[in-house]
Amino acid sequence: MSSSKMDAYLFCIHCDEETDHTIEYKNNHIHKIQCNNCGVEIKIDQDYVKKHFKEEFVARVLSKPSRMTKEMEKDITGFLKSLPFRVVTKPFRVYKEFHDNK
Repeated sequence: MSSSKMDAYLFCIHCDEETDHTIEYKNNHIHKIQCNNCGVEIKIDQDYVKKHFKEEFVARVLSKPSRMTKEMEKDITGFLKSLPFRVVTKPFRVYKEFHDNK
């Protein structure tokens, strides 16, 4: 079983602010996300996720960090310009896609 870790700056609902987090991967899937400030962690049960969500949707969500990294490496200026709009609209787009495809 392969395992790796990545640092990220994410919003922590417990701290109510953006803080440093550690994302732990197991077999190329997110296993756990932990706030480095308060210690709160979220564990991802891959079996549950695969059982209750469409495979394609799950694969896209779990691969998002690596796809964003590639996009950022390719064109950092374009990535940073589009980020605020994407952050605001993405939750609605995901919600709409999920409910339109039930």
